Amino acid sequence: MKQILKLALVALVVSACSGEKKGNSNFELKGTLKDANGETIVLEKLASQRPIVVDSCVIDENGNFEFKNYTPSIGFYRIKLSEQNFGMLVMDSTDKISISGSAKDLGNTYKVKGSPETTLFLEYNDLAKANRFRVDSLQEAFKMAMTMVQMDSLSMDSLSKVFEGVFNKIIDAYASQVAEKIKRNTNMFSSIMAIQPLDPDKYSDVFIALDQGLVKKFPGNENVGMFHQMVSQMITTKSGEMAPEINLPDPYGKNIALSSLRGKVVLVDFWASWCGPCRKEMPNVKAAYEKYKSKGFEIYGVSLDREL
Repeated sequence: MKQILKLALVALVVSACSGEKKGNSNFELKGTLKDANGETIVLEKLASQRPIVVDSCVIDENGNFEFKNYTPSIGFYRIKLSEQNFGMLVMDSTDKISISGSAKDLGNTYKVKGSPETTLFLEYNDLAKANRFRVDSLQEAFKMAMTMVQMDSLSMDSLSKVFEGVFNKIIDAYASQVAEKIKRNTNMFSSIMAIQPLDPDKYSDVFIALDQGLVKKFPGNENVGMFHQMVSQMITTKSGEMAPEINLPDPYGKNIALSSLRGKVVLVDFWASWCGPCRKEMPNVKAAYEKYKSKGFEIYGVSLDREL
């Protein structure tokens, strides 16, 4: 009897988790993967603390799969075979998505049809990859130049300035590309991710245009609401003025007000689990904190994620 009760409770929990949002006849998420061998493929929604499993299914002998137990609201998701083998998606409840690729290397081979948001997300991602390649190539060239030529400190400083100038041009060109693409896609949810590297002072018009487009299209979305609040504060707060109040709970549920850090040097860091550049920058942010915390430096992190 206890075993039956235990199985019933497990079934109830699984049903409650996977059936929180039942399948919708207007939504489809299916695909075919080569090199599959009966694996279980998982659908996860990205949230602030960790990805949350919302559905799963088994890939059949022909490589076909279909998720049937979950209808998404607009947001960032991933289909996963393992922690290192997954593909990112940006989905909404009316999408009819078809995926193809190889189960051996899903992240680098998957193709998506029927999801305009995911298509745009991958285009933004391609821009970021190309930028990283240019930056990495420049860094390698700089290292090689430093090792091949014996230089005094003055010559070394001159060489550093040359490479720094090239680096700034690469970053500026990337930012300009992203800004122009966002201007053409101000009503697309994926643009929230893409705008993260842009300087709000230099590209305030892009932030405002994206905010207006998203609020109009997704008026009740919490992520859009937080972005709107951030842009509104950005507009009303000029350089040198007192920062507006922010009062948010920490991971333990205790509210921390930004004003409680008055008198210290504070970095307000807006980030999200789905933001690749944010995650890449975290080690640098942590290193800066460890280096300067004894001098009164603090970091106030604001997550743009939304818990389910």
